[in-house]
This record gives sequence, C-alpha cells and structure tokens, in this order.
Amino acid sequence: MARKLKGKHTIAKGLKGSLARLKVQEQLNTKAIKNAEIEKQNQLNKQKSVNKQKKNNTPRAKGFMPFKVDDTVLLIGEGDFSFARSLIAQGVVLAENLIATSFDSFNEVGQKYPGSEDTLTLLESEGVRIMHNVDATDLPKTLNLHLNAKQRRGNEKVKLFANGRQLRYIMFNFPHTGAGIKDQDRNIKQHQELMVAFFQNCNKVFDLVNAQNCKHNDFGGYDDDDDDEGKILISLFEGEPYNSWGIKALAKSEGYKVEQSGRFEWAMFPEYHHKRTNSTKDTTKPADERDARLYKFEKWSNRKKEKKDDSDPD
Repeated sequence: MARKLKGKHTIAKGLKGSLARLKVQEQLNTKAIKNAEIEKQNQLNKQKSVNKQKKNNTPRAKGFMPFKVDDTVLLIGEGDFSFARSLIAQGVVLAENLIATSFDSFNEVGQKYPGSEDTLTLLESEGVRIMHNVDATDLPKTLNLHLNAKQRRGNEKVKLFANGRQLRYIMFNFPHTGAGIKDQDRNIKQHQELMVAFFQNCNKVFDLVNAQNCKHNDFGGYDDDDDDEGKILISLFEGEPYNSWGIKALAKSEGYKVEQSGRFEWAMFPEYHHKRTNSTKDTTKPADERDARLYKFEKWSNRKKEKKDDSDPD
C-alpha cells in the first residue's frame, strides 16, 4: 500500500482556495463597476432634471399685446377666422368693435378651411361683422367705403362701424400673396409690392373713416389725441425671407414709422391656428414653434411730437 502524499493535497487545496478568492474578487469588481455606472447615470439624470427646471424657471419675455378692450379693429386677410375667434374668446376686444375680413369668398373659405363654418357662425352670433372678398390692395372699394356726391358735399364720413366710431387698428397677420413663387428674389419683390399697396390703402381707409372726426383746438390746429389717427398692426415671422422685405423701410416710404414692436406670443391667442394661404397643409415647422414679431405703425405727423424712430421695446 502506497503512502499518502500530504504535499499534493495541500497544493490542490491551496489552488482551490485561490480560485475561489479570485472568483469572489471578480464578482466584487463587477458589482463595483455596475454600481459606478448606476451612480454615473443617476448623476446625469439629476443634472438633466436641474437643467430642465432651470429652463422652465427662466423668465420668458412677455409678448406684445397692442389692444385695449374698447379698441375698434379691422382684420385683413383672415384665413379660417381663428384669430378673430381668439380675440373674442379671450375678451381682448368687444365683438361689436371687430370687423373680420377674408380675401376669399364665403364658399372658398369653407372649401379651404374645414370647420370655418362653425367659427363664422359663432362670430356672427357674438356680433362680429364678417366680410369676404376684401382685397388688402384695394380696401376702399372692396370694403364699400365710397361716398356718393351728396355725402361728399355734406362733408360726411364713412361709417365703418354701426355706432360711427373711428377705426383704431387695421391688422394684417402674417401677410402672404399665396402665389407660391419659388424664386426668392421674385418672392421678396412681390411681397414688398403687396405691403406698399397695403400701407397706401390703409391711408385711404383712415382718411375716409377718421379724417372728419379730427378735433380742432382754439389755435386752429389739431388736438394731440392718438385716437384721431388710426394705426397699423402687422405680424411677421422672424428670419428669411421676411427680414428681406424691409418692412420698416416700406412703411416709411408711405409715411408710417414703427411706434412699438414686440414678440408675437402664440399663447396669448390659443384659438388661433395659422394656416397656409392656399391650403390647410402645415408648414415644415409648426407656426407656433416659430419666432414671430408684431409691429405697430403710426403715421408720421407734423402736429405730434417727434418720437425716436424704430422704437422697439421687447
């Protein structure tokens, strides 16, 4: 019978223990790495949460709201009339002081903008005056503002509103010809022509509706009353090609200057849904995600104190 070798058993036992310890160490290392990854992800999530909170808490510049509740407003180029609906729904202006117009006929509005019939019915039931086939480049004619010979002899004014009130604002939201010209230079030129004609026609409308209402003072001049002069509101998207229109220069060429401007805040008009001029299709980027600006233009006047040109508080 052979003798049992103790050394061999000891070596085997020592090797088994080393392997066991190595396995335990590997498990500990794996666990440590996993814990480190979890901690790292927790830190990243925490940082994202902090950044999001900071973003949400960052004070946002207020949008520009030009209206007072008793202002009289003429809206030009309403598509589906949702902006007019928003003004009434939010109580921005009184229904009897709002006239909303579209370039399209009643039937064309219905075909282009499904659901607009309900909006028109609502607006009319509230007392808003609705007009169709109104051309921004031929306002006196398409708004039926002409006086007959007898009225002109009697120095009468055109009554745009039933109560005979003066017109405070003419507003054109995101003006567009709808021609879809792809050549950018031609597109810009066409829209510049549109805006020049619009400013010219606003001049004519204010002359017909407001001119006879200007108040004279004892010195043979006019009272310095802003209500005697109508103002023009235009909203435009920021960026090209709109910046190249040069809206301020176009206004100046027709005797108007920027009195004030500010950010067009979509949230102020929640019922308003900007639509393309020629269809209901959305643009590449939703309109309410695009930066836009609202301009208020006043007439240059020698009887008013000069204001700093292009005063644009945000």
